[in-house]
Amino acid sequence: MQQTHLAFICEAPLSIKQGLNTLEFVARCDDQTTKGRPVAGILRLIVPLCVVFLAACDTSPQQTAEGVRIIRSGETNAVRTVQVDQINAFRASRSLPPVQLSSRLTAAAATHARDMSVQRRAWHFGSDGTSPRDRAQRAGFVGTVLGENISESFDDEFEVFQSWLGDPVTRQVMLEPGANRLGIAWYQETNGKLWWVQLIGQSGAVAPAAPTPGTPGL
Repeated sequence: MQQTHLAFICEAPLSIKQGLNTLEFVARCDDQTTKGRPVAGILRLIVPLCVVFLAACDTSPQQTAEGVRIIRSGETNAVRTVQVDQINAFRASRSLPPVQLSSRLTAAAATHARDMSVQRRAWHFGSDGTSPRDRAQRAGFVGTVLGENISESFDDEFEVFQSWLGDPVTRQVMLEPGANRLGIAWYQETNGKLWWVQLIGQSGAVAPAAPTPGTPGL
């Protein structure tokens, strides 16, 4: 299966520890994105139990395409909640403030996710030449887009986060110190392929000069 992001490889088994209201996922991970210098470490994320099992409340049959899970419309809020909680757990581990889900950044992300599928290309520019900042402004977001992470893969909401976490550039986007807003969206094709877009922003901030495409500040 084609993927356009670098993978974050975790050794089995994955340790899962249940707390009163949370599940703690612990795994030994190798970041193989550093050329010739693999970096080993311990990944620990604590996710609320209500988030982990939220999708289970949907009793409709789970659909798959070629063995890939199809994200149902009823799971949309649960998937977005998982994304917000994952990034905030990661930011908290670095003593950074949390981000809140932005409906306007999410709308901009959804537009680009579908457009990437039309273009058959995972990149930061729309078919009309728009940048992430252009799309956020069109969606009515007042503030600065600090970064955008994208993915063309068959990864679900947990796997795509691990892939972004495993790449130094996409990880840096999620660790923007001034970030306080998040947009997350995806477009899934009938064969199961997912086009993911994650937008990191700062509400009410004055936009700096346009950065070079493909950098965290885009």
